[in-house]
Amino acid sequence: MPPDAELARLLDDLRPAEMALRDWVRTRLNASIVREIAHLDYGMRVEEHRQGIEAILVARRLPEELGFVPGEVLDLASFEVPADPERQPGSKGWRDHVARLFSCLVLVHAKETIVPAGTLAGLVESALELGPEATDQAMHYLAWCRLHEPGAWRHDPEALPFLTLGLLLLYVMAPGREDPAVAAALARTFVAEVTQLPGQWWPDQPPTALLKATAGAEGWRIWRALIHRCLTDDPAGRGGPDDRQASVATLRTWAGG
Repeated sequence: MPPDAELARLLDDLRPAEMALRDWVRTRLNASIVREIAHLDYGMRVEEHRQGIEAILVARRLPEELGFVPGEVLDLASFEVPADPERQPGSKGWRDHVARLFSCLVLVHAKETIVPAGTLAGLVESALELGPEATDQAMHYLAWCRLHEPGAWRHDPEALPFLTLGLLLLYVMAPGREDPAVAAALARTFVAEVTQLPGQWWPDQPPTALLKATAGAEGWRIWRALIHRCLTDDPAGRGGPDDRQASVATLRTWAGG
């Protein structure tokens, strides 16, 4: 589902960049974090996994095909839920989010990813937890992904709207970036993309079941929390178009509130 003309213009204005987030993470994914990821498959094939991760860190393009090495440990890392509330550089919580962000950004680009919408939820959550720079670079990356539909996205029309949702959430939380008209267009686009999918709900019911099935139970839990965290009726206190407010209200209803 290629972006329509309005969305394509929005994406272009957001400066899509395939390698923006990888390059940001690369300077923070130190050798000890790489080793921790490489050991996740019960300590098997650690050196192969480590070399595979390091190859991605210096690659000119992100891979669309991962294979078992290092795909298995990246997949395991993407499911790690950082529990430590400490977000200072070097803390366990910070390290866990860096590891998950890297793993998710690679998997979001790959063909082998089985539940891309669930993996994307982890990427967005960790980017937000790691602060404004990560949020900004993740926004550029998702703009690129929505424009080019890499890996599993181009063959999963039910998941594709989640790229628009992730972009919306990152955009409204990026300091100094929120233009109410842009946020309104992204929110309106997401609602339209979901409602145009083949129906799996009664017309007068919200598509919550479809969204949960597409993102997976844990992925949808994260998306729901992010929607309520990022999309207030007027996140920046700036006012905005009525359609923005209507779309946000629709999203919050779909998310159960």
